[in-house]
Amino acid sequence: MSSTPIESFYSEDIDSATDLPQKQKQVLKACLELFASKGFESTTTADIAEKAGVSQGTVYKRFKTKDQLLHAVVQPLFSKTIPRAAKEFAEDIRQFKYDSLADFLKPTLMNRLTFGAENKQVIKILFMQAVNDQTLLAELIGPVKDVLTNTIPVVLDELKKQHLLVDWDTPRIMEYVLSIGAGYGAQMVLFDRKFDLEHIIDQAVEFLVKGLSPEK
Repeated sequence: MSSTPIESFYSEDIDSATDLPQKQKQVLKACLELFASKGFESTTTADIAEKAGVSQGTVYKRFKTKDQLLHAVVQPLFSKTIPRAAKEFAEDIRQFKYDSLADFLKPTLMNRLTFGAENKQVIKILFMQAVNDQTLLAELIGPVKDVLTNTIPVVLDELKKQHLLVDWDTPRIMEYVLSIGAGYGAQMVLFDRKFDLEHIIDQAVEFLVKGLSPEK
């Protein structure tokens, strides 16, 4: 189970946009790449122009301020890229047959935490924008909510049928799993903590399997 980097999806989304001039596409793609590698605050207009292969004047002509540029960058992220990333994750989960609870938990947690680590700077930008804009927040939550309500519960119900998962209410089980995954994810993305993912996921899976396996 692997994930396409946000930058790859974003580049495809920008390239396919028919309403954007070529130089603007170059600027937007350069921005996201630089924001992801250097962070928003550390990226200068000169950096963007050089990366995009355009003059600083071209950047200023289209975007008067850095905030305007940021807004232009995140709009396709929310409307196109994040839904595609969520759909890919949902399809990955559906295609596997799980022979044990650990078979589901370990690759799922590894997939999401690796995705968070590899896309940390972009995710920070998404949250920074979403918390101040209810429309963007809804666009961010929508695809995630769809996975949580329409994909993962189906897998959990199948694990229950196989007697691999305790027969509790699905929302209760999801709350336990998500609290652990989101806890590590938030520490990595928001507080820049570095983890040995294999180690912490093995520990998390051991804990969850003991707590969520049916009594024998």
